[in-house]
Amino acid sequence: MTYFLFQIALVSTVAIVTGSLIGWWLHHYYGQDKQQQSDQDLTLVKDYLGESIKENARLKMQLKQMEEKIEKLSYEDVPKISGVDFEAYKAFENTVKEANLRKYLN
Repeated sequence: MTYFLFQIALVSTVAIVTGSLIGWWLHHYYGQDKQQQSDQDLTLVKDYLGESIKENARLKMQLKQMEEKIEKLSYEDVPKISGVDFEAYKAFENTVKEANLRKYLN
């Protein structure tokens, strides 16, 4: 009976050690490739992030310029010409502003 228990312990130990070595080897073999791919992906993501930050800064600057232009256009004085319908003039002014906005945004 002792001989049988010794065989079971030996076979179990050999199976555990062999399985661990095969698992380590597979992890090492496939893990290197996955690590290199992960590093490449990380570099690509960092590049995209840098480009996005630059684009964001450019768009913020452009937005600020557009807001300043719109503010400048909105504070222009209404001409003091008699006989001009104020509501019609405001509608015309809004149309001009929209046209300018479209011109600047395109």
